[in-house]
Amino acid sequence: MKGFHFAVAGLFMAACLSLHAQTINVRANIPFDFQLGPTAMPAGDYYIHHSAGVIVLRQQDGSHAGVLSFTVSQERHGDATGGELRFNRYGNAYFFEALWEPGSREGQAVRMSAHEKELARRGSHSPDVVAVRTN
Repeated sequence: MKGFHFAVAGLFMAACLSLHAQTINVRANIPFDFQLGPTAMPAGDYYIHHSAGVIVLRQQDGSHAGVLSFTVSQERHGDATGGELRFNRYGNAYFFEALWEPGSREGQAVRMSAHEKELARRGSHSPDVVAVRTN
C-alpha cells in the first residue's frame, strides 16, 4: 500500500512540475543590436526558446552564436493577446528584458547585467521600453 501512495505522490509532483515547465518557442525580427547579459547580439531574425527557467536566443541564419540566460516569472498588465520581446533602451543601447508568452499574462524576465545597472544608475530617468512582436 505504501508503494501505491508513493506512486500517486510521484505522479502528482510530476504533474505540478510540468505546469511550471511550460515550453515557449517563438521567432522575432529584432531590428537593432542588443545585449542579453554580457553578450552583445546583432540585429536580425531570431529563434527564441524558453523552458524550465532558461531562455535561449539564436539567430535564424546561424551567423552568430546563441546566448542563454536564466529567467524569473513575471506577470504583465494590459493586452495579453500577442507574444513579445521587451527591451530596455538607454540612448542607443538596448538590453533584453523579458519574453511574454503569446495569449498569456505570464512572462519570463532576465536579470539586469552589470552594464545595464550602471547605465540605469547614471540615468536621470527610467529607460524607454521597446517591444518587438513575436510570431
